[in-house]
Amino acid sequence: MRRIAVTNLKGGSGKTCTATALAVGLARRGHRTLLIDTDPSGNASWTVLGGQGADAPTLAAVLTREASAVEAIRATSTTGLDLLPADASLGGVNVRLAQELGRDTRLRAALAAVDGAYRFVILDTGPSLTTLLVNALVAADEVLVPVDMGVYAVLGLVELERIVAEIRDAYNPTLQLAGLVLTKCQRSNVCRDVEAELRGRYGPIVFASTVPLSAKVEEAHSRGLTVLDHSPRSAPSLAYLSLVEEVISHGREAKRRGVKGSRSAGENAA
Repeated sequence: MRRIAVTNLKGGSGKTCTATALAVGLARRGHRTLLIDTDPSGNASWTVLGGQGADAPTLAAVLTREASAVEAIRATSTTGLDLLPADASLGGVNVRLAQELGRDTRLRAALAAVDGAYRFVILDTGPSLTTLLVNALVAADEVLVPVDMGVYAVLGLVELERIVAEIRDAYNPTLQLAGLVLTKCQRSNVCRDVEAELRGRYGPIVFASTVPLSAKVEEAHSRGLTVLDHSPRSAPSLAYLSLVEEVISHGREAKRRGVKGSRSAGENAA
């Protein structure tokens, strides 16, 4: 079971769009997939539930041990895709768990009940370093980072790398920065410069697939749909389908080489 956290400490980078498109795409390829929404906004849940909020129990109840993961997980309209949803109550979990022992490993422990039931687990995360994000990274094996094409996004990667390294050392030795996916790409000098910098620095962990800036994405979200469902032949949909294939192939290559995930940028440079 591959557990992939879709993470960036900067808002507006395309995390939820990437997480939901990846989850739907993997399920359509025949891989049983679980999408976990760890963002109190619940946007990923709203999208895959067709523009509807999630009924209780949700992830908040799982993290506070009021419900099991099995009780909170529910099917979606996409065959092979299940959801562990979030709602606004998740926003209070950081406070409720502040004095609790083992608060950062609650999600990993809860997922033990479904270990082996899914080929992929995709975790959508919020943009802030909270107990929720730490839980997602402790539960994951791979970190996939959507990077929108701006200078600030590049600067945020340094801090994210530090956090991943700390969590790997403290909780989760399998955690790896597995890939960067370039989002909101345009034909401009800024985009070309940022892409060149990222590919030069991070090398093979930058996915070949790039997601163009497109109104189709916002159109999809306004209708409570993923871009794959709303506009399957659009440029962003085709880019995400290509990313799905890269993610699948990446896992096959890692398995062939006998390793989990990809090396970090520092290891690539060594």
